[in-house]
Amino acid sequence: MKPDPWRLDRAAYPFAFQIQTRYRDEDSLHHINNMAIAGFYDEARGRFMKQIFEDLGPVPWVRIVTADTRVSFLGEVFHPDMLDIGSGITRIGNASMEISQAMFQQARCVGICTTTFVQADEKGSSPLSDGLRAILQTYLIA
Repeated sequence: MKPDPWRLDRAAYPFAFQIQTRYRDEDSLHHINNMAIAGFYDEARGRFMKQIFEDLGPVPWVRIVTADTRVSFLGEVFHPDMLDIGSGITRIGNASMEISQAMFQQARCVGICTTTFVQADEKGSSPLSDGLRAILQTYLIA
């Protein structure tokens, strides 16, 4: 299934993180293996979430859990070229948010990833705070 054209545009993503590919992640076909690619998305998401909570400022402890992650591979990824991973918010729900990402190598989109996170407490999902919603809005992909 082809992604929406905006997903392939680096300019659509308000947050960027560059990451170096690693020789140890090459497979026998000399491209980066799928598990490493998932890890690169995870690292970029972690940096994005760190930025969101830095923007938010001091808050009581918040637990955000992964509910769903989908990765689509659009092209091969090679070492030693750098990766540029764009991230942004595509949906803000009552207790959840969706982060959309795209991976670029040498300015070519080689994959996309969509992850849904849910805020939770000991009883289950809990509503996102107004402050968190406001910060998420600043990273919303139009």
